[in-house]
Amino acid sequence: MSIRACKDLSGKDYEEVLNLETICIDHDNLSGSFFLDPSLNFDSRIKSFFLLYEKSKLISMLSMFIPTNHEAEITAYTLPKFRGKGYFKSLLGRAVEELRQFHVTDLLFVCESTSIPGKRVIRDLKADYDHTEYFMRLNKSRYTPLDTYRLMLLEAGQKDLERAITVNMRVFEDSYEESKSLIQNCFQSDIRKQYLAVLKDLIIGVGSANFAGEDVSIYGVGILPEFRFKGYGKELLHLIVDSVWQSGNSEITIEVHSENDNALTLYKKTGFYVQVAYEYYRIKANEVL
Repeated sequence: MSIRACKDLSGKDYEEVLNLETICIDHDNLSGSFFLDPSLNFDSRIKSFFLLYEKSKLISMLSMFIPTNHEAEITAYTLPKFRGKGYFKSLLGRAVEELRQFHVTDLLFVCESTSIPGKRVIRDLKADYDHTEYFMRLNKSRYTPLDTYRLMLLEAGQKDLERAITVNMRVFEDSYEESKSLIQNCFQSDIRKQYLAVLKDLIIGVGSANFAGEDVSIYGVGILPEFRFKGYGKELLHLIVDSVWQSGNSEITIEVHSENDNALTLYKKTGFYVQVAYEYYRIKANEVL
């Protein structure tokens, strides 16, 4: 048995991980997928993929999404016939060692709501339920473009960095450093776009899109507090959807916290439906193993 840690996946690694994922999803009757894009991790030096091999065969894998310096979202798969042998714990131990070097204090285990093996592992770790998020997909037949818009959609660039940071901080109540890291990483990525919602001469909202793979994932959509409940969030979402389709992409997804009733209602009215529910379980890094 050997473990290899890396910051990103090469072409061969990527194919092996997707193959492992497909076998596990089919065996456990799941619908979700790995998050394999490390470009939004708060520090580009951090290793976020841990691959465990028996001889030359990939049998277990752990992935971390670390957008802020205080928590890491963890997903993992092990081939069915190799489960119960401690391989996940070995990977988790290496991952925690890596996180401690960067002073990340919390772990969030991401588990599809229907995953019995996943919940068994989380129960053994004694992690506490934190929240549920819905992964939603747009049904194109239920989407109707708006007739008129008060907003203009601006694709932001490096010159807009400080303005984008300021708005992002107020929309999501993030720190300056957290907002700067997310937006700067977006600017530096070839597969992401950062959008600003402009009302006359004012920037009143933000949104982003990830163009990796067959699906385009919309995320980070929000309006400044003083402009909420006026229909601007609806306009911003429609503008981003329209822009994505104009770029030639057809499959669009979005995620939402299950308790964010306003956003969930908006997404459903726009034509999104829940495809997968993910449960998040929290534990302190210093309580693991």
